Amino acid sequence: MTRHAACGAAAGRWWAALGLAAASCLCARVAHPQDAVQRRALVSVSVAPETVTVGEPFSVRIRVRAPKFATIHFPAVPDTADAIEAVDPRAMEDAGDAEFIDRTAVYRLVAWDVGRHTPHFANVIVGTGGADQQYPVALSPVTVLSLLPADSAQRVPKDARDPVAPPGTLWKFLLLAALLLTGLAWFWWWRRAQRAAVPPREAEPFVAASASFQALDALGLPAAGESGRHVIASVDVLRGYLARRFPDMRESLTPQETERALRDADLPVLPERLAALLGRESSIRFARAGVTADEALALGKESRAIVRDIQTAYEARVRAMERGPQRGRRR
Repeated sequence: MTRHAACGAAAGRWWAALGLAAASCLCARVAHPQDAVQRRALVSVSVAPETVTVGEPFSVRIRVRAPKFATIHFPAVPDTADAIEAVDPRAMEDAGDAEFIDRTAVYRLVAWDVGRHTPHFANVIVGTGGADQQYPVALSPVTVLSLLPADSAQRVPKDARDPVAPPGTLWKFLLLAALLLTGLAWFWWWRRAQRAAVPPREAEPFVAASASFQALDALGLPAAGESGRHVIASVDVLRGYLARRFPDMRESLTPQETERALRDADLPVLPERLAALLGRESSIRFARAGVTADEALALGKESRAIVRDIQTAYEARVRAMERGPQRGRRR
């Protein structure tokens, strides 16, 4: 009887140990999922406000809750795709405790086009125990409204116009004609400018002197009481003719210098004849000597006669030079 009791006690202890082992395994199986949940990060995303106007900023908040020793890598500021642009750099907010990391990245964005737009972010990377886990950032679209008032006129846009037909070959001929006319106009302007740049040809000295004497006679200065002016003007015409015909006889020469130049020039008139006229004109010009109308007319005719005599002798001399030396005729 004692032997059977001892065997029963031993069997009871064995079953008790077996039940305790089974209970320990069950507790371990129940606690393992909880530890796995605690080691996994939680990522949440929010957008505020979800309806904005063009140019109005809105915020995107990406919150990550992970174990204490985890490393968190938030995505960078999104690019300007889908008409959305970042306003400020990324801001960080921390609200963790001794066991967990609670960190939030704040992005301030702005939209520049109406409609529904979704900001595009890269994945959030959380490293735990040497392994990285990526979490996608899924955002709801943002509705962007226009700042313009509603169109109450109900205007209907016109239909699109037909494409412009390509030009034919006529424009080539028109362009060629325009270029030709432009070239002709430029050539005409250039020839006119060249002609204007050429100084006019001076008139022959005797022709110019004759024209001056005729213009002086038309003034009628002696009849108007300007006898002295008539004499001075007549002699000026004579001096101008001599200066143009014989360069050595300048108009600024005095009567004495003019007489000496006449002797050297071998003029066909007597030097005393010209000297007498120049002396009388000098007394009228510088000494204001009196002169009658008849004398003024006579002195003017004398000036014209001297010019005519010199021109006649000059032309005869030119013809003789053109013929050359003549041999004497044999008898």
